[in-house]
Amino acid sequence: MMGDAYKLWFELEKEADEELFVQCGGLYFGDKDDPNVILTEQALIDTNLPYERLTAKQVQEKHPAFHLRSDDVALYQKDSGFLRATRCVQANIRLAKKHGAIVHENTKVQEVSTKDNQTFVRTSLDHEEEFDRVIVTAGPWMSTLFKQLNLPLRPTRQQIVYLNIEDHPNYFQPDGTFPVWIDSTENLYGFPSDGQITGVKLAYHHPGTLITDLDAERAPVDETYIEEVQSYARKRFPNLSSQVTYSQTCVYTNTPNEDFIIDRASDQSNVFLVSGCSGHGFKFTVLLGKIISLMATDDPSYERDLTRFKLSSF
Repeated sequence: MMGDAYKLWFELEKEADEELFVQCGGLYFGDKDDPNVILTEQALIDTNLPYERLTAKQVQEKHPAFHLRSDDVALYQKDSGFLRATRCVQANIRLAKKHGAIVHENTKVQEVSTKDNQTFVRTSLDHEEEFDRVIVTAGPWMSTLFKQLNLPLRPTRQQIVYLNIEDHPNYFQPDGTFPVWIDSTENLYGFPSDGQITGVKLAYHHPGTLITDLDAERAPVDETYIEEVQSYARKRFPNLSSQVTYSQTCVYTNTPNEDFIIDRASDQSNVFLVSGCSGHGFKFTVLLGKIISLMATDDPSYERDLTRFKLSSF
């Protein structure tokens, strides 16, 4: 599915006529006995994707900002990179409008309901409109809109930190010198310095604390979290400083096994749901949008087996 998504991002980038995907390579590393490293390498082999298996010393020679442990192993994949998320969203909206979509911003959906086989969307403007098919991609608000379905979703508070570069800024450039990376064993990830925000992004991938009030003002990043990231960076990236240039909290919407939900609502046959992106969904959004659009228009042309993403599988 990731291969399917790549093709669609390139198509979107071409139609939008701007850079959305930055191909800087990807480095996945961890302890040599880490089961996720072993499984990831097998996945690369199974899908015939070219990659390099590197020792800690080879990583430092090729990517000098990284200081891995001697018993770490790394997998480098040259076609990996990162998406400029805001640009991607804006490009999708701009092109959707070009193709005839009507976009209502700052308009909260209060209810999606079906009566006598007719589906209605009611908004905060006290306006109700009828549609023949409705696709809902409301992220952490899915459970609020569909309480009756008891969706297996858990919204969690996530935190990200940018640390300034102390020296050798050339080590952190997205020209292949500093790839996007995931430390599988310690469960952190990060991006190169991309010129949008000063410094380098680092964050833990594991789910944070449960959010009980999605509309409450988000608290700033915890000091203890910042200290943990700084401590990690001192070991892995000694050319970074401890100075925080930017920090932010956001939300993951997790399913129990981190798989997506892609299905019809079980009690409303004209309503289609995509959710549970579990922190790794953005890179799939261009594909998930296509899949759910095909599903909503009874088009069977997407041939991959999507059984694992049905509500019943949870």
